[in-house]
Amino acid sequence: MDVKNKRILVAGFGASGEAAAQLLRLHGARVLVIDQAENETMKRRARRKKNTGIETRFGAAQAPREKFDAAIVSPGISLRQGLGRSVVDLDVPVYGELELGYWFCSCPIVAITGTNGKTTTTELIHRAIRGNRRKAEAAGNIGLPLSEAVMKSDRLDYLVVEASSFQLETIDLFRPSVSVMMNITPDHLDRYDGMDDYSRAKAALWKNQQASDVAVINAETGRRLKQLGCQPASGVLRYSLREETGAHLWYDGHALRGPVADVAGGNLRMEQTKLRGPHNAENVMAALLAAHGLKLDLAKAWRAICSYEPLAHRLQTVGSLRGVEYVNDSKATNVDAMEKAILSFRKPIVLIAGGKDKGFDFGSAAPTLREWVKACVLIGETRERIYDAWKDAAPCSFADSMEDAVQAASRLAEKGDVVLLSPACASFDMFKNYEERGEMFGRAVRALLDSSADSMNSTSPSTAGN
Repeated sequence: MDVKNKRILVAGFGASGEAAAQLLRLHGARVLVIDQAENETMKRRARRKKNTGIETRFGAAQAPREKFDAAIVSPGISLRQGLGRSVVDLDVPVYGELELGYWFCSCPIVAITGTNGKTTTTELIHRAIRGNRRKAEAAGNIGLPLSEAVMKSDRLDYLVVEASSFQLETIDLFRPSVSVMMNITPDHLDRYDGMDDYSRAKAALWKNQQASDVAVINAETGRRLKQLGCQPASGVLRYSLREETGAHLWYDGHALRGPVADVAGGNLRMEQTKLRGPHNAENVMAALLAAHGLKLDLAKAWRAICSYEPLAHRLQTVGSLRGVEYVNDSKATNVDAMEKAILSFRKPIVLIAGGKDKGFDFGSAAPTLREWVKACVLIGETRERIYDAWKDAAPCSFADSMEDAVQAASRLAEKGDVVLLSPACASFDMFKNYEERGEMFGRAVRALLDSSADSMNSTSPSTAGN
């Protein structure tokens, strides 16, 4: 789309909105940015944009009733209500920042979506590409807006793009050369009408793919989407956690198997990587198949994947005390992610869970808790609803802060146990984001370790005069 001299409204002045405004202005558009919020940080950022010709208005509950040629809406803004609905009512073409970035991209795109594991898989694919001595950048929902990344796409071989369902709602032409469809499990049910609605939003990833493109698909997800009438028109590479007909890679509990594993040289054992749990085997298989779809050297891709260090807040061990391991999995913002974290250990677990309600059925996790969780410490606005769902599966207690939760969990844990923060909820009731929640957990664990060290020192016999 030619945006030169077009008047374009950008709704949302977060990272993606700011990047969208800059890209539009770079290509000659006349840009107005609006946001519901109004704070000093936002005003400071706006002042820096003044000289570039980007107009900003804050505290906007509704879109201005003015003439625009198009609108770009940030992914956090729902088109079904409030500010987003008022943008739709302007009756102009409405796109997302992901779509905007695609218009100006000069290199092939690998795009990843699904409920859990998107960021890890994006990082793994990025690592596999670079392991083949190709130039790549990871962008999208992973942190770097695509609209910012595309400004240097003429110097890249690939852009690896994490795409959320929110971003895929507003695509038009966005077409990845290789798409990766991961697991789809209940999430964001406060925004969607149900799982079918949510799943179709994810399937938009395939909307523009053609026969010459490649779709990497979690086999179980592929079957579910096929029932909804959603199938890619491209070539398909499938992976599964069990051996099944048509799978190009599967996991036998220890190693990756299948025809693509043979191409990579065989003997692809998960213990060679620094990742744990069957869910991470899925992430690795998805990344390896994406590399295969790009026709990369799979032996080099595998070596690069094996060197990958897990990101923070994803099954991250933050300390051990008296034989108890303390693990930060704050990124687990839904029930399925929490269950996968629990099953990664196969040890008794004291679970810290709870947070902002996203409309989940917490009762679905009760069988997993009954088998592996010896106690739960519940926090946040969902704690009473979770208690009602889990009270017959494991002993549950409440805590009012992360520090209190860690202290309570430490009293319940014994040698050989794991204290696991895996909240199954969003963080926004108590924290700025999941990163802050994980950092608070780490801080509380370190305080516990320091307290224990001080206690040991205070009880040690004095060596003065020796």
